[in-house]
Amino acid sequence: MKYFLILLLFCFYQNGVIYCSNFGEFVTQKFHQFSNKVSSAFKILRQKISSLIFPEVDSVLSDARKFANMKQRTKAAFCDFIEEEAAQTENEAPGYDNLRSEPTALMSTLQLATLHGKRMESHVVTSQDGYLLTLHRLKSPAISNEYTDSSLNNSTVLLHHGLLGSSADWILLGPEKSLPYILSNAGCDVWLINARGNYYSRGHMKKRVDSLEYWNFSFQEMGEYDLPAIVDYIRNTKNSTDQINFIGHSLGATAFIIMLSTLPEYNNYFRIGVLLAPLVYMTNAIGPLRIITSMAKTPPQQLLNLLGNGEFLPNRKIPSWIASRYCNGHEIYCLNPLLFLSGSIPEEDSWDKSLIANVLYHLPAGGSTKTILHIAQLVKSGTFHKFNNEKELFSVNNVKVPIALFSSRDDWLATTPDVLRLFFSIVNPIDHFAIKHKKISHTDFVWSPNAHILIFEKVLYYLENGLTINSTNTNEVSG
Repeated sequence: MKYFLILLLFCFYQNGVIYCSNFGEFVTQKFHQFSNKVSSAFKILRQKISSLIFPEVDSVLSDARKFANMKQRTKAAFCDFIEEEAAQTENEAPGYDNLRSEPTALMSTLQLATLHGKRMESHVVTSQDGYLLTLHRLKSPAISNEYTDSSLNNSTVLLHHGLLGSSADWILLGPEKSLPYILSNAGCDVWLINARGNYYSRGHMKKRVDSLEYWNFSFQEMGEYDLPAIVDYIRNTKNSTDQINFIGHSLGATAFIIMLSTLPEYNNYFRIGVLLAPLVYMTNAIGPLRIITSMAKTPPQQLLNLLGNGEFLPNRKIPSWIASRYCNGHEIYCLNPLLFLSGSIPEEDSWDKSLIANVLYHLPAGGSTKTILHIAQLVKSGTFHKFNNEKELFSVNNVKVPIALFSSRDDWLATTPDVLRLFFSIVNPIDHFAIKHKKISHTDFVWSPNAHILIFEKVLYYLENGLTINSTNTNEVSG
């Protein structure tokens, strides 16, 4: 019954649309596959049990002691058999072995920065509710002549990664194209956030990371507790009251809006905000998240067993039977939770081997199932509200910081109409930069091979000139 319910959850979705016509065919197919596997499994199991019960003719059930020993050995054999079967069906996707040989694939953020010839520090910040958060600070080199007269000299820039990401996301494009390095070369003091629950921020003053209590958070707590603690830490560490420039991608942008909505006094600490594909209003979002929207508020145990009871997909893989049915693309990409959920499957040959290896081994960097459920709730409600409470909305009109917004027509999650809705909801919008016909997916805002041209140049423009721009509705980039 449990497996039937799990199948039922995912049988209606394909290519961004929900269907019901193939349900019978799908169930029949799965039933035949399952029955064949069961039949084969029991044949093998019967052979193993027979070899255990009858290793020699003269040893058959001579006494109770032998019988008890036989039962124990049979149970162990059965467990070994199940584990072997699971290992065979859930092994790594073809291609991972080759990617693992890439020199940078398994490097941490600090190691990557060192390889790129940069200097980076680690700082640990404690949130109000006890989570230990790692900040990475990029030390600025000597300012190049190109940026000598830049208004960004000596300014502080805080970057927040997106859904299931980490500080590594920002530097996967290497030393020439990555946004933090571009900012650092312009003379900025660059700080990279790691949200609670990712590889670098898994500590807590009291809670164990393997407990359900630890994972009882969504992006709401990132905005209400993590970001304020980080802002306070930076201001105290620098002993400065200078305003901070903020750049957030995806859920990083969401956390920024939550902080300014719930703690309006923090508006005073920021000079400008640049939000890349913010997940705030999600009425028009498409993709697999649509499937669980009706169950996101009171998820059945079968769904939690599939997604993870605390940490979201702790094995870092989409089940192969789901990926193969609902994802068009190479299996190695479809099994990746972030690429699968956001529809960010790269076209063949658009990424080089080094970028593929870095993305697949650094993403996902960890997150909570509650975060995914909260996003699904936003998709269903069409409003920006607190977890499990559609009536308690975040006060977006409290956001006073001048903000520039980015969206793409090819983004499944942060759609252009939804980002435009946010543009009209905040008090001090600068511009809405909508990209079309460039195949920029939700994750491409950070690591598209062309991001330094399509996106980062515009980010620098807003940071330098944004406060003097007359607000417009859209600024489209067409192909």
